[in-house]
Amino acid sequence: METGLFIIDAIIIAIVILPFALFINGRAKRKKQLRKAIETEAAQHNCKLTKLEMYNNFALGVDTDAQKLFFYKATTDVVFAKVVDLKSVAVCKIIKETKRVKNKSKHYDVIDKLQLSLINHNRDDITYLEFYNNDDEVTLSDELSVVQKWQDYLNELLASKGKVLSSQKEDRIAIAMN
Repeated sequence: METGLFIIDAIIIAIVILPFALFINGRAKRKKQLRKAIETEAAQHNCKLTKLEMYNNFALGVDTDAQKLFFYKATTDVVFAKVVDLKSVAVCKIIKETKRVKNKSKHYDVIDKLQLSLINHNRDDITYLEFYNNDDEVTLSDELSVVQKWQDYLNELLASKGKVLSSQKEDRIAIAMN
C-alpha cells in the first residue's frame, strides 16, 4: 500500500515539475544558440566580442577594439543579423512607435515597435535595429530597459571616442525624425 502511494506521489511530482524543467532547458538552449550565432558573425568579421548580452530572441555584442556592433535576432519567421561600424556612427537614439487603442471608455497607448537608430555622421544613413515588433511578438518584456541601457552604453562609447554630436545638433536630429 505504501509503495503504491509513493509511486503515485512520484508521478504527480514529476507531472508538476516537468514543465518547469523543460521551460528552463529550452531557455538555456535558445541562449546558447544565440551566443553561438552572434559569436560566429563576429568571427566572420575578424572581431572578438568584448561585451555580449542575450535576451529572449535577440543578442547584442560589441567589439570595442574594432568599434563594431553586432545584432542578431531570430523570430519564428526570420533570422536577422546586422553589423554596424561604430566609426561612422555619430549618435544612437531610441525610436518608440506607439498606437492608441480604445477599450470601451478608456484609451491606451500600446508600443507597436521599439528600435534603436544609429545615425551616421552624414545624417542621411540611419541604421535601425528592431528590438520589438507587435506583429511578431505577443508581449513586451524587458526590451524597453534593454534598449535604454544599450543606447546609454553606445552613446558613452561614442563619446569616449569623441564622436557624439553637441546637444543642439542632437535636438535638431530628433526633431527632424519626428
